[in-house]
Amino acid sequence: MGTAIDMAFGGATLAACPLSALVLSFAFYGFCGWAWESTVCAMLNHGRFANSGFLLGPCCPIYGVGGIACWLLLRGIPDASSQFVAAALVCSVIEYSVGVLLEKTTGARFWDYSHLPFNLHGRICLYWACAFGLGALCICRLVEPALLGLLGHLPVLILRLSAFIVAVTMMVDALCSLASWRRLSDQLERVRADLADRINESLADASDSVLERIPDSAIDSVAQTHIRGRAVNAWLAELGDAALDALREKASMPTFISDGARGLALAARRVADAAPSVPRPSLTRLRTGKRMSRPVPSVSLSRRDLRFFNAFPRLRINRYEGVIRATDLRDRARELFRR
Repeated sequence: MGTAIDMAFGGATLAACPLSALVLSFAFYGFCGWAWESTVCAMLNHGRFANSGFLLGPCCPIYGVGGIACWLLLRGIPDASSQFVAAALVCSVIEYSVGVLLEKTTGARFWDYSHLPFNLHGRICLYWACAFGLGALCICRLVEPALLGLLGHLPVLILRLSAFIVAVTMMVDALCSLASWRRLSDQLERVRADLADRINESLADASDSVLERIPDSAIDSVAQTHIRGRAVNAWLAELGDAALDALREKASMPTFISDGARGLALAARRVADAAPSVPRPSLTRLRTGKRMSRPVPSVSLSRRDLRFFNAFPRLRINRYEGVIRATDLRDRARELFRR
């Protein structure tokens, strides 16, 4: 055990600072960011505490990355105003880059500043750039020197052991969080595919005026379930509220069940919902009233899987946004966390 810790965190230094101290500093800033997001920001968004961030534990890694990056890159700048501007730029670059990376890898946007002035593609904005710059200024001039001084009083073995435990814990947390995200995506994919397959039954009694709202791309040019499901999702995302309400009166949608430790039910009743679109030949069957009988499926999602909707108020999973909107899953997930 001691050998592994020494190999991981002993001896290695960055900018004359032990790697173990940097790991603990990273965790500290990640915790501070989590506390800020879960209390102040959550109160503004939800009116209550909310466990924020992608990880299950009390840590927002992007804050850790920003804090350490600013300390390593900017601590030598003597002028406070120059340091503030540089910190705002560094934090903005990090936030924008992480936002793009997450969108490319997960297909989701976890934060969106489009509602704020002076934003760039909704990923960064002037307001938060200034806030992060001010925070980084405090880190470079006050917090990190004090934190390193405090850690310097700890025995070396305790310092390395603590850093090792923190690093392992965060890696395990990251793996568990990624698994939860994968389960959520897989279940939403099932719903999307099911919606595409169920058009014959779910729109059997829909009026012609509603059917006419279905774009040709969602009816004629779909030969595969996955492609058809994507067309359905896009149509649902753009459908007007009135048309969506009309569909909800005609269609049945999956029930979402939370099967977590407490067995909480998320929308135990059928979600009045909509399911649109597939092959043009089926429209004849739709209008003649023929329909296939198939039970409404239930989708098992744990409280841990659904926490992303609570943790990120502006979360948008682009590839499933239409399905989420049609099933009202976002609001139902948040209701679960208000209990």
